[in-house]
Amino acid sequence: MQIILASANAKKIKELKAILGYENIVSYKEILGDFEIIEDGVSFSENAWIKARAIENRVQESEGDYLIIADDSGLCVEALDGMPSIYSARFSTIKASAKELNERRFEIPSEGGSDEANNLKLLECLKELGIQESKAKFVCTIALCGKVGGERIEGEYSGELEGKVINAPLNPQAFGYDPLFIPNGYEMTLDKIEEKNTLSHRFKALQKLKKFLDGIL
Repeated sequence: MQIILASANAKKIKELKAILGYENIVSYKEILGDFEIIEDGVSFSENAWIKARAIENRVQESEGDYLIIADDSGLCVEALDGMPSIYSARFSTIKASAKELNERRFEIPSEGGSDEANNLKLLECLKELGIQESKAKFVCTIALCGKVGGERIEGEYSGELEGKVINAPLNPQAFGYDPLFIPNGYEMTLDKIEEKNTLSHRFKALQKLKKFLDGIL
């Protein structure tokens, strides 16, 4: 049975394999090819399920068991009224100032941005607000659906990692906003923490998912 991940991000696939310990995790693009999934939900949960349902609609007619894992995650910065939140991957394409973001005056972006561009946007916002740091948290929500032993299953799992974002040098090898985020209890950014996979928001959500999967696989 294949475990289908609703992402084509190589870094994310590697991270999930390391955390879950399953090697049979593949990107949905390897099975279904490239097709557009419009994430127009208003929460992490809604976007995770939009992705899961879009993929399941294309694989559910096939014979045999399958599992689909779809996660939506992002960074919520207190000084930006919780932004970029569900727009974390598209943050750099939002043409709005920090003040406008706080007032929720911006057009919803459709294009994604690179990790570097998104980080630079965040640094620009901190500079505009005249601050060097802000409380923040990473949030992850995972939607699971599929068929095991002929029985349909589904579930939702979530996790958070609290800390702060700071004005720091960027790391082109890092994932997401890791080079700007320091978890509570640490003095270094997340990209420099060796045990990242055992404390991240995604790890916490995946541990709940793994507990369920270990009981049925």
